[in-house]
Amino acid sequence: MVVGVGAALACVLGTSACFRRVVKAPPAPAAVAASDFTAHALPIYRLVANPRLIDAPSRLVVLQVRLEGNGDSGYAFSAQDIDIVLPDGSHARVFDRARAFELLRRTAIAEADLAYLQRPGYVPGGIAVYSRQPLAEMVAGKLLGDGLFDAANPLQGFVIVDTGAERSTLDGTVVQVVAHRLTDSAPSRVAYQLATAAHAPSAAP
Repeated sequence: MVVGVGAALACVLGTSACFRRVVKAPPAPAAVAASDFTAHALPIYRLVANPRLIDAPSRLVVLQVRLEGNGDSGYAFSAQDIDIVLPDGSHARVFDRARAFELLRRTAIAEADLAYLQRPGYVPGGIAVYSRQPLAEMVAGKLLGDGLFDAANPLQGFVIVDTGAERSTLDGTVVQVVAHRLTDSAPSRVAYQLATAAHAPSAAP
């Protein structure tokens, strides 16, 4: 429910505006499983607030997400219609554009895959210091936003999430996406399960 600024102030002041009858809008139709679009996702980067922890797991992760039609339908996607379900059943926080910009400004960017630690003479974070700012700027310029997609024109971008705790892997995490078919605005959903260890995520049931 959206409350106007005046009504919100009236509630704070204790006036009768708080007690107006609210007429609820009819519930939105439930999203059905889509068969003509797919979602793909992969953890690409970590964001690290403390430079001393540049080689440790981070709760701030940058996912690359790609939405693509595989039929005749076109879809409209809203950036708020993505949900990240972690293996323990909890939900990661998905940051909006403004907060994502701020995080990119205030953290150091590093590789998500900690396998670089096994390389002889590895670079801390897996990314050279001089490359970090250009990479952060690239991510900021390609954040996943509202858009349209179909089979010929996929929609792709980065999503920054907070997993709530430092995790060495996101294997088993499910990315859920809802999009609306352009022909009738019907909501459809897909789920995609990460399997980063195998570098080949598979579709979730």
